[in-house]
Amino acid sequence: MATRSNGERRTTRAGRSSRRRPCRSRLLAFHALIATGLLIAGCAGLPMRGGPPLRIGTAADYPPVVYEQAGQIVGIEADLAFRLGERIGRPIEFVRLPFVELIDALEAGEVDVLMSGLSITPERARRVRFTVPYMEIGQLALIRSADLARFGRIQRIRRSGVRVGYERGTTGERFVGYELPSAQSFAFDSVDDGLRSLRSGRIDYFVHDAPTVWRIAADLEFRDLHGLFRPLTEESVAWAVRQSDADLGDLLDATLAEWKREGLIGPIVQHWIPVRITQH
Repeated sequence: MATRSNGERRTTRAGRSSRRRPCRSRLLAFHALIATGLLIAGCAGLPMRGGPPLRIGTAADYPPVVYEQAGQIVGIEADLAFRLGERIGRPIEFVRLPFVELIDALEAGEVDVLMSGLSITPERARRVRFTVPYMEIGQLALIRSADLARFGRIQRIRRSGVRVGYERGTTGERFVGYELPSAQSFAFDSVDDGLRSLRSGRIDYFVHDAPTVWRIAADLEFRDLHGLFRPLTEESVAWAVRQSDADLGDLLDATLAEWKREGLIGPIVQHWIPVRITQH
């Protein structure tokens, strides 16, 4: 606006210029107000500084995405949450809840944002307002290394009578229910419960999100397990706010978009998942 104002100024006689000087000052002030307004409008959706703690609901049971270690919430989501707090100038307050209670707590106003490795699904999208995704994942299958010859081909997961386990309340449960109607399915309350059942031979496969399988495949403690790295699904991971909280949703979308332009998200994900196995 200042450039246009300077370019449009006309030359006048000295007397008229003197009489109009106060008007020109008011005009410049008016232009400054317009410029300020345009700046604010141009930053719509970008973080405004200050405010009460941002209450983040998380189950913190999904390493390396978000989990508890030595009494602290850590992982990909935790790093992003702290960056978000710095970006908007608000303290971060984690609220730990069982995974199956997260959306209820959000709808009840007990938390402001869900950051718990949530995949976008139609069922969840009817209850929450998802942000733009920050990571793409899918469901993978784990088997015992000793069973590689028997179950090493991913097609065999669909055979009638195969025993498949999943974590209750996850998209793994949704996949098994919709895609494996002929399998014997077993629900577990946690990944650890499912892994114990797999290692003891009570199930043949355990289905879970790719970050979980990547982590287990890289852990020498689980050398008796083998990941089948052909994705069973395509899923997008995002944060969630209340359907009615459009302002916060827009704010988070703008922040994530800026981080993607800056290349900030990739290094954080790579830090927690340093190796991704892509062979089928």
